Amino acid sequence: MVGVTVNNRRVTRIRIKLTKQHAPYVLTKPLHPSQETEELLEDGSAIVAIKVIPNFELERLLLGFGPGLEVLAPDGFRKRIGDLLRQASGRYADSGEA
Repeated sequence: MVGVTVNNRRVTRIRIKLTKQHAPYVLTKPLHPSQETEELLEDGSAIVAIKVIPNFELERLLLGFGPGLEVLAPDGFRKRIGDLLRQASGRYADSGEA
């Protein structure tokens, strides 16, 4: 688990693609001790997998990479991260001041 938020979810294998700018960082400073490198791609990007219980802190950690990270699987968690990014992006759609 990442962080301290406990929920009733099970340990899940989460596949993540990292851009070439972020791959070196995550490969040398893993997101979680369970991290495994699945593939190093020719363009410098990488696909890794972690086995964790999805929770609030994990979402915050992954969202912190912004466009440098893409959750590939599982589909439900991918959708959750995508929804959060769309909500965040919507806050910037209007260039007016608050």
